[in-house]
Amino acid sequence: MPAVGNDDMAELPAEQERILAMPGRVAWVELARLHRTARIFRGNAKALLEHLKGMDDLDQMLAATSDQQAFEEFLDETERHLHNYVAAAQSRVDHFRRFKRKDMPEGLREEYQQRVDQEFDASPLHNFVTDLRDLILHVRLPVQTATESWGPGHAWAFRVMLDAADLLRWRNWSPLGRRYIKACGKSVDLGRSVATYTDQVIAFDRGEAESFIREHLAEIESYHRALSQHQARLRQLGLYNEPRTP
Repeated sequence: MPAVGNDDMAELPAEQERILAMPGRVAWVELARLHRTARIFRGNAKALLEHLKGMDDLDQMLAATSDQQAFEEFLDETERHLHNYVAAAQSRVDHFRRFKRKDMPEGLREEYQQRVDQEFDASPLHNFVTDLRDLILHVRLPVQTATESWGPGHAWAFRVMLDAADLLRWRNWSPLGRRYIKACGKSVDLGRSVATYTDQVIAFDRGEAESFIREHLAEIESYHRALSQHQARLRQLGLYNEPRTP
């Protein structure tokens, strides 16, 4: 192992502080946090949709619906996944809003806000999801029933439905959230609503993340170069532990 001199030990902390303060490192950390929030949202969406899709298997559905306790357990799990999903959806809204306000130059905020207004603030589905979060977290759970049906070509369909009349008894729906419920008729198809909303959010967030990377690409690349050089120096001094390979 090479000897580590006093000059090296004096320079390394200052070099580390310089790298940590680089604009590219700050941008990279912000992006990583945003990606983590997005993964939490997507993960909860996947868990809920896979839970619902499990009942597409006729044997599994019959086992659950023929036993009242098993069916109640299925509804319990549906509520649990839905609770986590709407909570993650609101966290994603709050985290993303803070991220954009911190990063975005003043001149671009109006253009960004117009996109948000068009794709989300004016969306009945978005307002339904965010309102549903308030209902679930602060008032009560909404899932009460599910439906089974045979479609064209004898295709089996099992859906968890939110009763529209029951939902509308809550008085705090926003006008657009209420509009979404009424447009669905007698009941809201939970799986369809979640899948549609999730796809819209993922597409929007991916576009914004790509835009952020383009705007900060030079800074991020500069940070990674500095980090690689610093790690190479630590490696030469025997102070850098290589990640273990499986």
